[in-house]
Amino acid sequence: MCAVEQQEDFDPLAVELGPMKRRHVRQVLRIEAQVYPRPWSASLFYQEIARRPDRVYLVAKIEGEVVGYGGLMTSGIESHITTIAVDPAVHRRKIGMRLMVTLIEAAIARGASTVSLEVRRSNLAAQSMYERFGFVPVGIRKGYYVETKEDAIVMLAEGVDAAAYRESLDELARSVTS
Repeated sequence: MCAVEQQEDFDPLAVELGPMKRRHVRQVLRIEAQVYPRPWSASLFYQEIARRPDRVYLVAKIEGEVVGYGGLMTSGIESHITTIAVDPAVHRRKIGMRLMVTLIEAAIARGASTVSLEVRRSNLAAQSMYERFGFVPVGIRKGYYVETKEDAIVMLAEGVDAAAYRESLDELARSVTS
């Protein structure tokens, strides 16, 4: 059980974001097993976090406990969010939003003008969150999620390097810390 699960007076500023390290992977796997039918392995996370030049992996922690994580792959002007998840015990506390803000900021800092991701067709809550960040559906990957044969919706945010997008991102950042 997550330490903050029962807190009614949750303080969003209590969430600390930082780089994912090997020592976090065990806690990440605990969340991964709860939210994905086919979770990533520890070795895959170790490989990804070792690729510092073109990867960014973050954890969200409360009182030292990992409650969420996200990953980004960069290549030139394109970036791709590889994974993002929040412990179900602390959903609806803007942790996913904070991870998204930070991942997109990292993409911009690395020269991206577009950011893409895939999301399950059935995950309407995630799609709604991504839309707040300017992501729009651009395609379908049929049967992408092999374990359930569910389609993935490919979503893309373009022009993330533009001043107008940055203003929107700054507004989202302010909204998740208040």
